Amino acid sequence: MPFSRSRVVAACLACAALTSCDAGSPGNPAGNPLAPSESAPREVRVALVQLAPWERSVSAVGELDAFERVQVATKVPGRLAELAVDRGDTVRRGEVLATLEAREYELRVQAAEAAVGAARALLGLSDGADDALEPESTAAVRLARAELERARLDRERATALAREGVDSQAVSDRAEADYRAAESRLQEAFELVAARRATLAQRRAELEIARAQLAETRIEAPFDGQVVARRSGVGAYLAIGAPLLEVVRTDPLRLVLSVGERDGAGVRVGQEVRARVEGHPTELVGSVARLAPALAPGSRSLVVEVDVPDPEARLRPGLFAEARIVVAPDEGVLVVPPEALVSFAGLDKAFAVRAGKSEERRLTLGRREPTRVEVLAGLVAGEEVVLSPGKLGGGETVRVVR
Repeated sequence: MPFSRSRVVAACLACAALTSCDAGSPGNPAGNPLAPSESAPREVRVALVQLAPWERSVSAVGELDAFERVQVATKVPGRLAELAVDRGDTVRRGEVLATLEAREYELRVQAAEAAVGAARALLGLSDGADDALEPESTAAVRLARAELERARLDRERATALAREGVDSQAVSDRAEADYRAAESRLQEAFELVAARRATLAQRRAELEIARAQLAETRIEAPFDGQVVARRSGVGAYLAIGAPLLEVVRTDPLRLVLSVGERDGAGVRVGQEVRARVEGHPTELVGSVARLAPALAPGSRSLVVEVDVPDPEARLRPGLFAEARIVVAPDEGVLVVPPEALVSFAGLDKAFAVRAGKSEERRLTLGRREPTRVEVLAGLVAGEEVVLSPGKLGGGETVRVVR
């Protein structure tokens, strides 16, 4: 018992000593404890939430494709006599790529020319004269008209003699019948001339067909491009439509992109496109040239085409590309510096300053750049946010240091 009473007394004395020390300390002469709300305010630096222009773009992926790709084929059958180009060759529009054996087609032209000459001869057209003629100038019509005139005179004489009683009525009737027959022969002559003119036109058309077939034995390049494949060889007999070469046009190229269903709603023809291609050091810049009228059935994506000039042939069809389509070049958005953000457990927040106190704001963020971050929700333009808040909490007293 005596030992326990002494320990209690010692403890009381110690507490009294501590109380007296606190009451007489220089920082608190009145001896009152400091309340948390009356502590010194924390000095902070702030930045202004600004409404700034920031272009909005959507991402897309795709590949380069040839602007045009065709299978150069034959339009007439024949044996391949010459193939002037091969894979990798550059060709110009109108350049002869291949030729077929043309002797048979030359003979067809000669036969058609002879048929035209025969048709012209039936119409009485001389060499060098054009095909236009008046039916009255043809021999058949002139002969029929002369016979008609003779029959008319005979009819008039027979009618006069019959009226005077010199000839019988039978002679007059026969002269009338001859006149009617002569009229029919004149009409027949006109019809014959019309038929011969139609025959001449037909022979002219056959001659043009023969000449066109002869010209088709020379197979020409449809546009400026390059040969990517060779499909046949010299000596092969080719039917109509048989492929000879595959030619592509590579200036410009088509950049074919796929845009997601949600982002595709804002894509329009004429919008700027920036793309990067594998193995190409510089960024490609173009504009949307064409849009698919419907989404792709499988991927539900929108197909977008961009024309990419390539006069130096530095790019190749098939290269993979990543692109961004600028849908709003000067859209106004709220931005804050990255130093104003605090991220924890998947949440983004910042501390706004209002009436000398900090307010915690949970944010919804958008795009990020090294010097700014887009704020979609949580702040308004003109507010001040604390930079590098550290362990600052909401409701604390702060003093802004400019």
